[in-house]
Amino acid sequence: MYESVPDTEREQGRLTKKRNCNHQAPYFIGSYRKSYMDIGFATFFYYPFGGLEKSLRNIALEVLRRGHDLTLYCYFWKGDLLPGAKLEVLPARGWTNHRRMSSFAGKLQQRLSARNHDLLVGFKRMPGLDLYYNGDVCYKNEISSKNNPLIKLMPRYRVLSSFENDVFSRTSSTHIMYISEREKNIFQNYYGTPDFRFHALPPGIDKNSIRNACSNLKRGRLRKRLGVSDDILVALMVGSDFYRKGVDRSIRALAALPAEEQQKVELWIAGQGVPEPFIKLARKLDVEKRIRFLGARDDVPELLAISDFLLHPAVSETAGNAILEGLVAGIPVIVSQSAGFSYHVAEAGGGMVIPDTPWCQSHFDLAFRRLVNDSKLRGQLGQRGWRYADTTDLYHRPQVAADIIERMAKEKSGENTLSGDVFGR
Repeated sequence: MYESVPDTEREQGRLTKKRNCNHQAPYFIGSYRKSYMDIGFATFFYYPFGGLEKSLRNIALEVLRRGHDLTLYCYFWKGDLLPGAKLEVLPARGWTNHRRMSSFAGKLQQRLSARNHDLLVGFKRMPGLDLYYNGDVCYKNEISSKNNPLIKLMPRYRVLSSFENDVFSRTSSTHIMYISEREKNIFQNYYGTPDFRFHALPPGIDKNSIRNACSNLKRGRLRKRLGVSDDILVALMVGSDFYRKGVDRSIRALAALPAEEQQKVELWIAGQGVPEPFIKLARKLDVEKRIRFLGARDDVPELLAISDFLLHPAVSETAGNAILEGLVAGIPVIVSQSAGFSYHVAEAGGGMVIPDTPWCQSHFDLAFRRLVNDSKLRGQLGQRGWRYADTTDLYHRPQVAADIIERMAKEKSGENTLSGDVFGR
């Protein structure tokens, strides 16, 4: 593929100097010594292929690696258990998601009354959190954009807006780890949340796994194994919740190509979701044979290695790890502007950012067609993304999050020797 930036040039990068996230020794942002802690993580449900769940897992493993005790609370868990962590599945009653969420939140508070965690960290919004990892868009902003006042009369709205208020209101004591400056500003616009309660996180991409898969030799072997000839361009999408990721937009862009150009492209969608409505759309647009729904995958680095560009025309996206994975893999990325990590594509010059207020499908169609027909452009954009990923910290989210957790737990217990009080007392 491309050569990595040499160390001497890399040290002159305008951003961070920390690159490799596979540290053998503990990686500490702070300069003070950590001590043993008892931490609780709470979420509603867990399955192994979601972006939020991957972040939970990676942060949990870092907390465990530092020698702390960790208990995970949820009402549904699918997948392997985290070695060293305790798992408590609290049964939640209700026929709808919001009723189960409300039931779980109540049972969690009852359970915690018998526990004494140093810190409770939530990965979904709910009452009683010390620290919240924000992986979702602002619910009130999302509802406001629908222009349907009847939504606010529904029980679902009352539960979800109440939980969001519990975290972000001006009077709440919950602190927030955030990954998108844009989303932070939206929350502050709705809730007036003070700055001192927000703690920025870098991305947490696994650079080594992606780069190890991206050699030209491996690319050829992987393509052969998956039955892809060298003259076919693979446009890849990665992510669950197909509507929110904009799968229909990508199908329409493929269908907008002239018939002879369609034959040069395959659209691959990796992720957990319900493909039938999108297969129906592809059949209607006569491009069904050019599309593969791959399901949830644990070999995303290999999929990136065989792909020629990545599509992420999301309708709504807090961050979008797949966007950065495309840059790390050295393939061009076409992304909607509202996706949280779209600014990385703009800064890298590693693809095309499509304005989406309002969304214009023809602009996306044009960008898609340009990449299909211009191999030189694909190479230039891919190399820019590759080099950007060598000079920018896209990798240390678990370590930074664990530092924040430790610092806040010390502050909560009155043991922190650093200046300032993160709880704002």
